[in-house]
Amino acid sequence: MSSLRLTKSDLDPFADLGTSVIQESTKFVIVRNGQSITVEYGNDGYFVSRSGEDNFYSNAGALLSAEAFGDLPRIARNQTLLLSPSKIGSNSVRVTTELKTLVGDVPLFSKEEEPWIALDRWLCEKHRSQQKEGTDLLLIDGPAGVGKTTVVRETALLRARGYDGSDPLLLQIASRGRVLQNISDLIAFSLQDVRSNITIGQLKSLMRHGLVILAIDGFDELSDPNGFETAWSGLNSLIREVRGLATFLLAGRETFVSTEIIRRQVKSFDEKKDRLASLSIGDPTPEDARAWLLRSEGWTPKLLQMDFVEPIFVTGSYALRPFFLDVIAREPAALTSDAPPASDLLSYLVEVMIEREGHKFVDALDPPNGGDAAFSYGTYVRRFLEEIARDLAENQADSISEDALDLLALVAAEGLLPTDQIAAVVKRAKTVVFLAKDLRGGHVRFAHEQLMQHFLACEALRSVGEGETPRYIRRNLFGRESLEVFAHVARGREDEANEFLTAVRNRLAMPSRDRTNTNLAVLGIAAACAIVPENLKLSIQGIGINEMHFPFAAPKGINIRDTTISILHAASSDIRKLEFGDGVHIATLEIDKQTLWPNNIPIPQTLVHPEGIITVAKEIENYIRPRKEEKASGKLEWTEGILEIFGRIERYRAFWLKTSIEDADKQGKRIILHPDWGIVYPALRDLNLITVKSRQASGRWAEFVHFRQDVQLREDEDLHRLLME
Repeated sequence: MSSLRLTKSDLDPFADLGTSVIQESTKFVIVRNGQSITVEYGNDGYFVSRSGEDNFYSNAGALLSAEAFGDLPRIARNQTLLLSPSKIGSNSVRVTTELKTLVGDVPLFSKEEEPWIALDRWLCEKHRSQQKEGTDLLLIDGPAGVGKTTVVRETALLRARGYDGSDPLLLQIASRGRVLQNISDLIAFSLQDVRSNITIGQLKSLMRHGLVILAIDGFDELSDPNGFETAWSGLNSLIREVRGLATFLLAGRETFVSTEIIRRQVKSFDEKKDRLASLSIGDPTPEDARAWLLRSEGWTPKLLQMDFVEPIFVTGSYALRPFFLDVIAREPAALTSDAPPASDLLSYLVEVMIEREGHKFVDALDPPNGGDAAFSYGTYVRRFLEEIARDLAENQADSISEDALDLLALVAAEGLLPTDQIAAVVKRAKTVVFLAKDLRGGHVRFAHEQLMQHFLACEALRSVGEGETPRYIRRNLFGRESLEVFAHVARGREDEANEFLTAVRNRLAMPSRDRTNTNLAVLGIAAACAIVPENLKLSIQGIGINEMHFPFAAPKGINIRDTTISILHAASSDIRKLEFGDGVHIATLEIDKQTLWPNNIPIPQTLVHPEGIITVAKEIENYIRPRKEEKASGKLEWTEGILEIFGRIERYRAFWLKTSIEDADKQGKRIILHPDWGIVYPALRDLNLITVKSRQASGRWAEFVHFRQDVQLREDEDLHRLLME
């Protein structure tokens, strides 16, 4: 890789306050840390004189990396100390990867190695082929829990451990639970984490010379009340400022960090000089997931073949995500039951782990009431974790100090446990399996973001339902992943969800000067989609919404008017029952082949669909409201009744349906009692689109049905022929 010449603007950020760099032809004089330093170019290198000591550097990058300026060896040592404790073990499940080159020529990506080893090697090869004045961008996309953060963090650790100046370090920045103000803020937090003395301005000089790679983790989450405008604007400015030999990694959802959007939003991207590639990280294959679990303690081929375990390891199942696999691996006993899980997989595993923690407290503390105390301890653990999630959300942080943790442990115990047990319980609370040590000393965090979102959803349902408006409801922003988790939690807590919706309706009837009504509106929609209450009457008006998400089909009774929506996520959703009134403006609408929408949906400014992105108003209107002949030649046509039962089935994909009407829950009965269940059920069974197991329930034998997660019912042509022809 060719190097850049040193310029005055490269050295300016390193000068002491109140001083400026003096340039005389090829010579620079800078005052740094009270010392005068002379830098002079000659003999294809740079001579540096400081305090009577002379040094020669072969290029500008070597000079800026040196102790007198960026001191990158020190940062590498600090990164190693910071990241090593969280280093992933040798027994990691293999995810799938695919690299696509979009602009320019980039090296091949190895699929045979661990993804972080392959990414490190790829960055080395890319570094050596980068053009002068060229910027390289790599997009890393994949679903939540697939391991994007882990891949970037492990790559950063590899580079820090082996740093010798020949390849750039990798600095990983993330939102850390904060509402984004600008990218510079996030960079400052990351520099603080590695105890770096360099400033953001100095970092830009190092990036310009290809000495530090910037990885923005969770770029799709860096939204504000204006959608993603702040994030894109900040990235645009940064690319312009560091143009030279800079490299960026952007990790997030493919939909909103896609190559097409990059080309449209990053005005500073130069297709003649810059390079653009995407690395997609996918779930492990079912075979790899099973093989990995068999290497974990307590897992056997017999357990994997159990009636209610085998169906969860299929393509498309959340159980294949590395995060879920990690949780499952710790709790093999959780899946040994001869009865199906009573809720979605994450909620079920969380409840099993809480019950296990309750018994651990009994074993450790030996309370007077013995095993009877396990339930109280389990309740305590749940409340404790909800308090932690609330504290993190209210402080817009992803970790909490151990001192604050002790206080929350005490708060959670009050009124729940006997006074004489509280001190011992508080002492042991920080050891619960859901928590892990943070990168920062003296801090802990949830073992995964999904766990934090789960307990925050539980806390929100309870506190809002009881009439409280927590600070995180008033201040924070809820993105798609948060709303997805919230809906699944609400789906399993119908009574609490109904109380939550009652509180939401009452609160939305009053004006709000903060984000209260915005957040309650999107959370209310998620809850309503999950439980489908009768006489919903959820009216949303006069607010601005950042992200609106429909995790399941929209029920009847949601009315929206005089509202601006930055992003409406409707992929794979049936939102035909939404009622749009006057004054609704949608900036971006995300749909896919399974999306069904009402005829009067407002025309968005931008339409994101499987074939690309449309920004021309007339083209969007033609797509949203096609002529009859165009509509007939597209999607499979279903009756209203079939579409309705498909929507009910979608809510049940994570559950086992008891086909006995006496044993089914409310949502299950809505499927069984549907007029079309009598023809849909045999068709699904004949086409092998469901798994059916027979078990005794309430003294009778009943069939349990699990709907396959790797198929889209509305797109299945064989199913269409059976039901519609």
